[in-house]
Amino acid sequence: MKSISPVETYKSLFSELFVKLISFSLEDEFEEDLMDSVAFFYGLEEGDRYEFKPEDEFLFLCWFLLDDTDADGHCLLDTFTERHSDSLSLQETQICKALRETNLTLLEVRDVIDGKSLVLKDLFLGEEFTVQEALGSQGIAPGTLLYTRVLKLSDVRFLVGAGLFLNSQVVEPLTTYILTIFQEECELSGELNMRSFLKENGELINHWIQAYQKGEMPTAVPDEGGGE
Repeated sequence: MKSISPVETYKSLFSELFVKLISFSLEDEFEEDLMDSVAFFYGLEEGDRYEFKPEDEFLFLCWFLLDDTDADGHCLLDTFTERHSDSLSLQETQICKALRETNLTLLEVRDVIDGKSLVLKDLFLGEEFTVQEALGSQGIAPGTLLYTRVLKLSDVRFLVGAGLFLNSQVVEPLTTYILTIFQEECELSGELNMRSFLKENGELINHWIQAYQKGEMPTAVPDEGGGE
């Protein structure tokens, strides 16, 4: 009998848990918060219309689950783990804890092994690493940008949910935009590290992308706000 590798075990556990988490985020009791968060994540203004399709929204739903916190720093994943603490296995609990620590960021594709892995560099944190990625890597050229989050389990990394691939031409204006906001936040609040900033403000990357896709080149610092 062929043994199952640790990577395959992690992937299987994560896939099953991820389905439960997405289903939890779409429960009726969270609908009002979810729609408010859709408007915030996509930078919608009053009167804007957006057709929300859950099957196409894994990037947003992960943000809604993991990063969209209330005034006490409590996110939807915290609610999930509290309610299901008796039924979650030790490994599932560890995955939830690791997920809680992830953040949205901008990654540069350095190398591709089709159907197996991607070598990525975090453009804000400077880290370079390999992610196990069997789907969606075909035809991706080095230099391509990827807006997503990465889950680290032991020494293995996976992409979480979905990602948005971007042309390398947006590197300079997009990173300049985020770094300018980061510097201003540092001046206002004192010491602040980039990882924490991205955890709390990862949606700003999406705000820039949404504006850019409308033919705009955003430079101003967005108004502060939150989904909840």
